[in-house]
Amino acid sequence: MRAPLLFLSTCVFALSIGAPARIAHGTPADIDVTGDVVGNTIIAGVTFNSDSATSEARCTWNTTVISDSKYEPYSFTVRNGITYRWYVRTCAPLVAGQPYALSFHWIPIISESTLAEQASAHSWNTLPVPFVNTAPPAQRALVKLPMWWWVTSNSWRTVSTTAWIPTPRGIVTVTVTAKPDTLLVNPGDAKATNNGKFTCSGPGKAWRESDGDDAKSSCMYTYAHSSSRTTWKASVAIRWSITWKSNLGKKGTLPSVTTTRRIPVVVGEIQALVTE
Repeated sequence: MRAPLLFLSTCVFALSIGAPARIAHGTPADIDVTGDVVGNTIIAGVTFNSDSATSEARCTWNTTVISDSKYEPYSFTVRNGITYRWYVRTCAPLVAGQPYALSFHWIPIISESTLAEQASAHSWNTLPVPFVNTAPPAQRALVKLPMWWWVTSNSWRTVSTTAWIPTPRGIVTVTVTAKPDTLLVNPGDAKATNNGKFTCSGPGKAWRESDGDDAKSSCMYTYAHSSSRTTWKASVAIRWSITWKSNLGKKGTLPSVTTTRRIPVVVGEIQALVTE
């Protein structure tokens, strides 16, 4: 999968606190709403260096007020229909005696469920594409010999992503969890109804030589016809169920997603050998 390199758009959200926003008379020339991703954690509202997961323990976030000669004091602004709140981030020095570091950030105000959607969008880029095995091998499938399908344990695993943002009530986190739900197998059988598609409730069972040709699997398919020396386009997909939960106790579900691996299949016929 692609590495999560460009997720600034998913890292810039804060939660609504239910209070009416006070609209500023004017807006700053620029609003900095960049963000960062460290491992499976999305840090919202500000760009940090690579050790941000550790350094953030030294920092606090507080709402603050802008006051200048042009406008009366304000702490909210609106841009493109979105209300932003002004925060100050204060970080204790790594070395005693050094000054505290201050930085100011505009954080959009939206709901926990929207933050969950952003974390989910990030998790899509971390979900594994299934690593698929078959027995017999996909390039040497045989008519009337059941083919076993399965994916590796590294493909069939739970993946979690956490997003957090500062709010007037403190740091709020939302953790999105993707669990593999169903294996969707498309054998690519051009001579079968709907290409012979079927589903498996788990990752499938790995075939071992000791199983022999008569063993059964809950995730297998039998080709009734050869591919006539051509290649059929098979695929295996994992459907993931997506849930989220915040540290405030709220939780919910999000639409499922799938990751897919395409596999070329060649199906031959067993040739009889006649001897005198």
